[in-house]
Order: sequence, then C-alpha cells, then structure tokens
Amino acid sequence: MKHHRTRLVTTVCGLAVLVAGGLLTTGSTSAQPPTTSPSNISATGETSPPSLTYAARGTHAVGYRVFTTTGAQRRSLTLRAWYPARRLDDKQPAKITYTAPNKFDEQITPGKNITSVGAALKNGRPQRTAEPYPLVVFSHGYGLSPIVYSTLVEHYASRGYVVLGSEHNETFDGSLTGFWKALIDRPVDIGRTIDHAERLTKPGAPLAGMIDLDNIAVVGHSYGGYTALAAGGARFDFAAYKARCAALSADDPRNFFCGPVVPKESDMATRAGLDEVPSGLWPSMGDPRVKAVISMAGDAYLFDQRGLAKLEVPVMAMGGTVDEGTPYTWGAKPTYDHAASRDKTLVTFPGAGHMLFVDPCKKLPWTQDSFFRDGLCKDAVWDKRPLGIVAHYTTAFLRDTLNADPKARAALAGEQPNLDHVKYKTTIQR
Repeated sequence: MKHHRTRLVTTVCGLAVLVAGGLLTTGSTSAQPPTTSPSNISATGETSPPSLTYAARGTHAVGYRVFTTTGAQRRSLTLRAWYPARRLDDKQPAKITYTAPNKFDEQITPGKNITSVGAALKNGRPQRTAEPYPLVVFSHGYGLSPIVYSTLVEHYASRGYVVLGSEHNETFDGSLTGFWKALIDRPVDIGRTIDHAERLTKPGAPLAGMIDLDNIAVVGHSYGGYTALAAGGARFDFAAYKARCAALSADDPRNFFCGPVVPKESDMATRAGLDEVPSGLWPSMGDPRVKAVISMAGDAYLFDQRGLAKLEVPVMAMGGTVDEGTPYTWGAKPTYDHAASRDKTLVTFPGAGHMLFVDPCKKLPWTQDSFFRDGLCKDAVWDKRPLGIVAHYTTAFLRDTLNADPKARAALAGEQPNLDHVKYKTTIQR
C-alpha cells in the first residue's frame, strides 16, 4: 500500500506539474551512415566526437513582457513573452524573479503565487533586425506555468526566437476534476496565442516586425507535450484509448491515466463543440500555422497509433524510461514510432523520470514547501538536470525546421556527442 501511494504521488506530480559526459547510443534510421565533420579532426588526425554546439546560451540579451488575450471558454489568457532584447550599457548580468499564480490546492503547495529566478530584462527593449524571428509557442505541464521552464525559454530567446508561453487556465486538486477539460481547452489556447502573435508583430505593436509568422513551432512538457502534438495535427482515437485502459489490471497504477478522462468522453465532445461523440478519429484540433512540434515527456496515449499517424509536421519526442508522470511507452516512444512525420527524432533518457525539463529546484523557491518536493526535485539518474542536452537537441531541431539551417540539420543527422544516459534515433537525413 505504501509503495502504491508513493508511486501514485509521483504519477500525480508528473501529470500535475508537470550536463554531463560519457556514451550516447545512436540508433539513426537514416539511410545514410553518420558522417564526421572535418571540424572534428584534431591536429593528430584523430576524430573527436561532436560537442553540444547548441547548448550554450546565444548572443542575444533576453527581454520579458506579459500580455493578455482571450483563450478557451472566453477566459482571460496570460501570455508570457521572451524575446531578443538590447543589452544594457553596464553589461551586468540580467536577473529577474518571475511570479505566476499557484494553481495547486494550498494544502499541496502553500501560497497564492509561485516564483522562479531567471536571467532576463523585464520590459527590455526589443532587438529588431532586418529579418523577423521565428515563433516558439511554449505549453507548460498541467497545473504549472511557463516560468518554471525559464532555463529553456530564455535559451530559445537568446538564440533568436520569440517565445510566447501560454498560462493555461487550470487548477490542480486531488480528484483532477479539470483534467479532461484541459484536453479540449489547451489546443484552443495555442491557436489564440498565435492569433495574438499576429497582433503583437503589427506596425506600432509592442513587438512590431519581430515575429516570423511563417515559421512557428509548439514546444511543451507533459500535458504541454500532449498540447504540442494536438496543435501539430494528432487526433484523438478514443476507441483505442478505451481499449488500452480496459486491458489494464485493476491494480495497475496506469489506471490513473484513464479514470479522470474515460467517463468524460461525451462531455469532452460537447466542450469541443461537436454534436455527438465521433465514432472514429476525432476532428483535428491542430493549427495549420504550426510547422514543427517538440514533445517532452508528452502524453500521447489519447491519440494512439491511428491518431499519431495524422501528425505529419516534423516532430522531436523526448522522455525518460522510468517516467511515471507520462510512461515512456505511453508518451515519447509511440510518438516517434507512429507519427507520420518524414523528419522525426527520439531522444531517450534511460532510467530517468518525468521532471528533467523543468528548472532546477534551486531556481524554484516554492518547491521547498510543496508536498511534491521529492517528485519535483529528484531524479534517479541525473543529480543535475540535463538541460544543456535538452537545449542542444531542441535548439538544433528549431534551427533545422524553422530556420532551414544546414548546420543544424547536419548536427541532427550525423554523428552524435558522447553522453551518458542518453539514446538517440532519427529519420533525418542531410
């Protein structure tokens, strides 16, 4: 009973809130063998493995602003923007404390707000260039906030992207009463976020001329990973989902992923504006403006094989093999196996759990008093979160898909860095 409770708490934590050296196992499905760049040849003539080229923070200073639009169910939707900004004259490192609403029951996490510590310039002056920056829409884990991913979103902005983080309207309680509603509302929020990006980049607007609306990616973690897949065109297959749930034994902890949703199928159809529950695949909730998606430990089980086969844009999936927040075989692996995308990549962290993609807890003061502290802050494999590895692969993917950067494509298609506890597969060819 104690073990089951511990596992359940870990799972709830993963669903709700949701760089090292060594050996990386490369399983490239590319028809071409990996190639070695001449830049990796040393003075002695020996080749050295590639480095994490895209892990280093970029050359841009990062600005931060908050905007408001209308999201799903006509509710106010907060958008957090990170963007390339002009550097301050004094060259002092930027430091900021972000604040967001606490979406947990206060018995779980005390206080009205949560905070995180980052490195951005509040209301920094935008760094405009001749060419606009591609847009990254970021979707957080259930019950969390974009601010707890400041390491990654700031990294993308420093590398030349405008990032808009949707502050999804949801509240976490022990019974997960809003869990099914978020499945419908979150993709709507993504569309409304892109709509607002169109307004923000118009002449005279706060980010005038800064956003390249022809090159948009959605990046998300956990339920945010689900959101990214849905925005990219994956479609619900409720028949397969219910069959998956029915096959579980009564004491299987994965029943947790079924109970809050399976009985709500009809309510979900109504909330989505459908006249009846679809007999086959549900209509797409995707947005045709989305050009690529990244799913970090993202929930894929609602789509299953047929629904994921409707995902055709380039996709990168990431996940840990002992993840109890989104089981690897219910998330990252089927995303890679079944997406119809010509260019798809799987980055696997063997033995790792769910929270690898969130800021280190030293940057999240509120975690110290949270009931979920251990689940949030500890991992069986990584003493320090591998955010440099995550930043490298996701940035290379963004540069390939949104910037058509041949160097980034070569980095994804060719020989990989030597890293512990990481496996890599891709269909990308040079």
